[in-house]
Parts: sequence; structure tokens; C-alpha cells
Amino acid sequence: MRHEDLDEAYLNYLDEADRREAKKSFLAFYMRMTGFLPPKHVKVICRLLQSMEEDKVDRAMIFMPPRAAKTTLASILFPAWIMGRHPKTAIMSVVHTQDYAGKIGRKVRNLLRDPRWPFENVRLSDDSQAREHWATPQGGEYNGFGATAGNQHGNPADWLLMDDLVKGRKIAMSPHMRDEIWENYKTDLLSRLQGRHKQIKTFTRWHNDDPAGRVLPEDFNGKTGWYRDRETGEKWFVLSIPAVSEHDNDPLGRQVGEWIWPGRIDEKTKGATQKRGGWMWSALYQQRPSPEEGLMFRAEHFQTYDFKALDRSRLRIYITSDYAVTAEAGATDPDFTVHLVWGVDKEWNMFLLDGWRGRTEPHMWVREWIRLCKKWKPLLAGEEQGQIIKSVGPFLRTIMAQEQVFVQRRQLSSSENKEMRAQALLGMAALGRLYLPKRDTVEKHMLLLLDAFEAEMLQFPTGKHDDTVDAASLFARLLDQIIAGRDPEKKGSPHGDTLDDLFKRNEDEDRRRNQ
Repeated sequence: MRHEDLDEAYLNYLDEADRREAKKSFLAFYMRMTGFLPPKHVKVICRLLQSMEEDKVDRAMIFMPPRAAKTTLASILFPAWIMGRHPKTAIMSVVHTQDYAGKIGRKVRNLLRDPRWPFENVRLSDDSQAREHWATPQGGEYNGFGATAGNQHGNPADWLLMDDLVKGRKIAMSPHMRDEIWENYKTDLLSRLQGRHKQIKTFTRWHNDDPAGRVLPEDFNGKTGWYRDRETGEKWFVLSIPAVSEHDNDPLGRQVGEWIWPGRIDEKTKGATQKRGGWMWSALYQQRPSPEEGLMFRAEHFQTYDFKALDRSRLRIYITSDYAVTAEAGATDPDFTVHLVWGVDKEWNMFLLDGWRGRTEPHMWVREWIRLCKKWKPLLAGEEQGQIIKSVGPFLRTIMAQEQVFVQRRQLSSSENKEMRAQALLGMAALGRLYLPKRDTVEKHMLLLLDAFEAEMLQFPTGKHDDTVDAASLFARLLDQIIAGRDPEKKGSPHGDTLDDLFKRNEDEDRRRNQ
């Protein structure tokens, strides 16, 4: 036999061995179809996906930074490998838009046409080869859809693969769009499951109220491990791989501070993004949409004061409210109505004095507003314009008249951009003029309000709830329309006012009238 023939025979032997291994091992399939040696994070993801095929895991979530090959692995290579091993299976792939579903579907389909395809008995059906929808002669199906487009009815799914259902920041920040995607998942997508009932959610986290955040516990801290769906109790395995390791039990075995992919996602390529920090870094790269250090507000923005020792005679009192309607039937986490009572001194420092936060019918939160007004006698009440106040306004005016609570109410225009509405509050906080009462100086009911206030401020604008932030922002937006505090009252003299006292009082009154 010629030397050339021996070389060719040896290469054929190696190819056949590689082909057999690719049929059994998803990691080997990855290397065969891409020609790449896998970095550490790819090996870990391949191991998780293989464990799902082996029925060790039924539901998994994979969180990774952009451009880390998560779509290539979980949405392109893995469904092709599953179809090769189980040519009768039904796979549904759901991404953010229908156009993108076509792009992903075409890449999966073309793997079955690739010369390196190891499953020689599995091919495309002659009469079903569209990019989003194709089949095998054995009866297997692949169907691709956008998260809010297409009609999934009539399309079964042994495997439901979901990849970045939320497209970009604008969609992520829209409560309406997040609700629409979630409802589509619960009603349309889950109802398609059959047989093995496998689910994979592969995301870059844009918001903690995304389809993953609604399953995970509210205190999820980004760690890899098993978690239970907080509604159904079903177990999910979460593989969370941040760009830079933050925990000692990192899933890649990295030391704290190590990057995910040397040469691709590392200090040289993404160091500037890390230094810039903020929401972009925390959410997209570290998979923490609500970072511990805050996105707009930080812990150092909160000054504290002794509620019992505060001289309230030098403060002007105001109240602001963020109203919420009663939750729709079936809603598991509706918004809160919040009333906040504020005091402002002559230096324009803002002191949170009292408040109320709850989920109730309008007649209940109106009663709480009346109670706070009677207790504190505010000079002005701030509220947001909109349908809620228009519908509740007549009832509120009736109760005010009955209870003899006479407070001027001022409505401020609303805006869809919550960050813009909070700019005035952020400015006051950055100047060190936002004061919260020390916890050991207030009544018990204020502790829960303070917990919510601080948590929502630090998570803003990506937290699920921001009702206390909205109420506080209303007061900051009112600052140019209110009267500041005054000097502490002096004790009266037994001899009456001096001429200096009389002159100063008249000057103060003139200044107030001219404001």
C-alpha cells in the first residue's frame, strides 16, 4: 500500500472516531462542527446541556455576557445535536423577534447539510426545509418563533429553547412589554410542551423583572445553583457566569476578579466598560440587573437623623403620593400605593418623617392619606397627573370635605422616562440633602417603609417596584414651588420683643409674601 493511501486511511479512521464521539458527546460535537478548542466556560455549558439530554436536569437557565457564544451553544449547536440523536423529537426555539428566529433557524438547519454532520441517517425532509420551520423524514420538527410574534398553536415541543426573549434596553424597561412576554411564555409556550418537557432559558440579563427574574427568588444574588420557581415550586438549575468572577464558588473555578474568556472578553477588551460601571456593566456583563452598589442612587446618598431629637418647628411639612390601581385578576406582584410625609428646613434639606405603603382598594389608601394629613397638617400635597387621580379624585375630594382636611393638591405631569423624573431627587441626594430617620428612633411601622425605600432606590431603575422612588421624586420636583423651613423659634422675653426682633419679623414676612 502506498504511503499516501496509508495517510488517507489513517485520516479516515480519525474522522470516523471523531464522528462516533460527536454523536455521544455534545462537547465533541461542538469541536467537530466549529473546529475550535473550547474555552473553560464552553466546557461548563456543554456539560450542563449534556446533563439535560441525559435527563439529569429538566429546566435550566444560562446567564452570560454578550458575545460569549451562548447562542451558538444553546440555540444553534445544541438543538441540531438533539435532533441528530433523536430525529423524532419536536423542538421549539423562541427568541426576541421573528426575523431573528429565522436567522437562528437557518443556522441550525444548515448544520444538517454540513459535510461534518456526524449523524449520517438524519437529514432534512424533502418537503419541509424553511429556515424557521423544518422537519426530518423520521417525523422530527424544528419551529422558530419571536417572543411576541408568530403563532405557536399546533406546534408541539419536547424541548423549549428560549434565548434573549427581551430585545434591548427599551423593551427591558417597558413594564407592558415585559408583561406581554411573560404572559406569552405562560399561556402559549408552556402549553406546547409535551413528552420530555425540557426548558432552557439562555439570557443576558437586562432587567431583574425579565422572564428569568419572575421565576427566581427575589433575593437572587447571581450565584450558580438549584432554585425553585417561586410560583410553582419547580426546580431550575441556574448557570450564572459573569464576565468577572465575584464569588468564591465560581462555576468556572475562577478566583475573584478573573475574567471569563482571555483574549475575547477580558481586561484588554472590556476593561473600559468595567471602569465605566453602572447599569450596563452590572446587568449585561455581571448578570446583576440590580447591583449592590446602586445604578443611580448609592448607599452614601442616604443621610440619617434622629427622629426624636429633630426640631420640627423649623420645618415646613409636605406630602407626596404615588397611587396604584387594584391589581388585575391573577397578578402575583402588583404595584403599591405610597404616601410620604416630608419636612424641609431653611437649607432645603429633605427629611422623610412618616409614610404609608400598601396594596389596597382606593378607599383604603384615601383613608391613610387623610390620616397622615390630619397628623402632620402639610402645606401642600403632590401627586401625579393621570387616569388614577382622575377616577379617584371626586371620591378623595368628598372625603376631604367630610373629614375637614383642607390641603392644596398639586398635580405634576407624568413622563414615561422614570430616570428623567428622578433627576431632581438624584441631585438633592448627591448634595447630601436627603435624610432618612435612624431606625432606632422611629415607630415600628416605619421600618418596613424604610426597607422598601432603600431597596427600591438602590435597584432603580431596573427594580420591579419603584413606587417609593416615584413618590420621593414628586417631592424633589416640587422643591421650586414650596416654601423652605425657618429658623428655630426663640423663647419669648418677659419684657416683650426688642426693636431688632420686630424689624426681623417684618423682613421675614415681606420675604415670604414676595416668594
